[in-house]
Amino acid sequence: MESLATIDSRPARRKFSKPPVKVACLSCRTLRIRCDGENPCKNCVGKDASCSYVPSRRGGPRNCQNRKRRREPVSIPVVAKVPGADPTVQENDRSDTHTTDTEERRSQQSSSFEASVEQTSLSGSGFSSGIGSDDADWFHQLMDLSEPGAGLRNVEMPIAEIESIFDSIFAGEQGGTDIPDANVHFPMADLVQIYGSYGDILDAYYIFIHPYYPMLPQPERLPVYNRPLREKSTFHPSSPLSLAIASLLVLIPHPDEKDPSRPEYVKLRRDTAHSFAQAALEAIEVDSELVASSSDPSSALSEGVPQLDRDPFHPFVPVCLESVLALLLLSVYEYAQRGNINKMRNRAGQALTTAMSISLHETVEEDEFAEAKRRAWWMTYMAVCQGAIVSSVPPVFNVYDPRFVTPYPEGWKFLIESQQTILEATTFVHDLDQAAKNPYNTSWISQRMQELDSQITSILLLCKASSSSSMPQTPVVGLDSPEVAASKAMGYIAEIKLQSARIKTHRFNAFKDIPIFRRRHCDLEPVRGSASASNPAPAPAPAPAPAPATASITPSCCRMTIPPISSIPSPENSTSNSTSSSTSIPSIKFPFSSHASSKICLHAALSIVTLLDNLPYPNPTNEIPWTIPPYLSWNSRVEIPRTMPTFACCAMQSGYALLMLCFKARAFNRYNSSGAVDGSNTSTSSGSPPLNGFMNELQQNLRLVVRCLGNYSIAFEAMQGMRDEILGAVERGFGEFD
Repeated sequence: MESLATIDSRPARRKFSKPPVKVACLSCRTLRIRCDGENPCKNCVGKDASCSYVPSRRGGPRNCQNRKRRREPVSIPVVAKVPGADPTVQENDRSDTHTTDTEERRSQQSSSFEASVEQTSLSGSGFSSGIGSDDADWFHQLMDLSEPGAGLRNVEMPIAEIESIFDSIFAGEQGGTDIPDANVHFPMADLVQIYGSYGDILDAYYIFIHPYYPMLPQPERLPVYNRPLREKSTFHPSSPLSLAIASLLVLIPHPDEKDPSRPEYVKLRRDTAHSFAQAALEAIEVDSELVASSSDPSSALSEGVPQLDRDPFHPFVPVCLESVLALLLLSVYEYAQRGNINKMRNRAGQALTTAMSISLHETVEEDEFAEAKRRAWWMTYMAVCQGAIVSSVPPVFNVYDPRFVTPYPEGWKFLIESQQTILEATTFVHDLDQAAKNPYNTSWISQRMQELDSQITSILLLCKASSSSSMPQTPVVGLDSPEVAASKAMGYIAEIKLQSARIKTHRFNAFKDIPIFRRRHCDLEPVRGSASASNPAPAPAPAPAPAPATASITPSCCRMTIPPISSIPSPENSTSNSTSSSTSIPSIKFPFSSHASSKICLHAALSIVTLLDNLPYPNPTNEIPWTIPPYLSWNSRVEIPRTMPTFACCAMQSGYALLMLCFKARAFNRYNSSGAVDGSNTSTSSGSPPLNGFMNELQQNLRLVVRCLGNYSIAFEAMQGMRDEILGAVERGFGEFD
């Protein structure tokens, strides 16, 4: 057995390097981390979070009461040996144990025990004379570990803390009868991403919006962090640009939200975003107001432009540009969140009118605001083009107007050219559809298709060469600044648009534009009579009788039956003018075979999927994420959503091409496995390669498209419709989809 000298020389051991504080702040309680008790504490200072305290009745560390309870059986005999103690008083104390408060009695006994240990150690008598108070604590901790339940966390919550949480959740329910202390801040029951200053809104813009929509110059300082409020604030943004940014940021779930898909939480974000959007529109109207219009309308016509005297939202963005930029963001909001294409085009049109009224389209001077003006103009230009693309109507201006002389921002050339190209491809699809309906003059189609394909190929090669020389072709997951992330993302987006333009150019020749979606998306027409013809799955509802073999190709494809062989071109039976044999468009001549166009669509669709998957994710913490996709916070399992899905129609083009290739591959597989219909091509089935691997590859890429659209739909509700369209088409054709 160790000697007393050995025990006495043993270093003192404690459970904590510092004793726990009596009260921890609300933030540390929520995160279950140790608080230092300061105001503000170090944890809140490091996270730039609000630090507030609620009074506690515990009076000290959580394990003190447990240790006192465990010491209770030995406290009575030890107290009897305390010098000067009155036996009568001790007897009375023992006789009154059943009538006094339990917690008070335990506290008194434990205090007596500690006093006795100290008195005994000072007197130098007994075993305790060789053990100090630190060793006594260490000894009792060892004893505690041998008892039942050792190491389990005490989950008791004092009534004071329960009442404070109750009051914070149901505040105001009793008509404000209980007025809380003004110095105590309670957390909100439902947290949304709102901010406490213009600087915090600007930082959040650079994290969530700028990588995909870089309409502002690069940030003044780095790094930038996301600092959404966790408590109520009196700050309310008022400028058009700050309100428009806030309307998009509030759609992103708060980092502390565990289940952002809850209907009530989705509605809360939707309503809050719309209130910000409406406030932004009102602020835009205020900015355009002339003072004389209210006081002296007769002189308002000669007053000129409105005078704005507020501070700029960004130091290098003049105040006169804020309304233009706010309208651009509201255009994206109407498209991605509300699904209102008409309002999307209206907002973009308003931005165009305002931009041209202040001559942004002919800004060539070099000053401190030159970069902001260039970005504002070309973002407006692309927004108007995008409105024409998604609605399949001609743009409201001449895309190549010689008056547009504002230089491109650095690195934007290919992005703008890709937008022009996909607009031309959309116009080609519209004209081709009209020619198919009235095939009187179709001689222009062949030359225009060749020119458009050459234009796409040349820009795509230059874009890839520029991207490979400036950055590696890998996903953006590091600690890139917002401007670097935006530069990389613009390269991906430009390629996505060019590949989508290629699908648009060859889609009619490859697939006859057979509709497979229930609703119209961009220039993809919906299935006619989708309630019957487009729903082949054996649903509980009664299904109509199968269409005969001579039915139109639209319901035949959607039912996944084998279409006529003339409508499924293959390398064996395709020629450069293969579509001339089609009964639907007999007079149109294409410069590509249907097989060649199908292969072009295949490569373009696969490229779009890869590029979509490589787009960067927001990095609100400026840390290298542990998972891809990253989560909203360390204690969350919700993906961080990408934002600004202005090019989501490109994902639909990719999904359409992949689905049509799946249908064609499956039809060929059935046709070849059964031999020729008339029995004249039986050798084809024995010589054809298996298509399972090809089908699996297509379906895997469809899963990626669904996943990318699903990520966008975390923040933007309208994107859920696109995701559901592709997912529904896959499930109707191939069964359940993981």
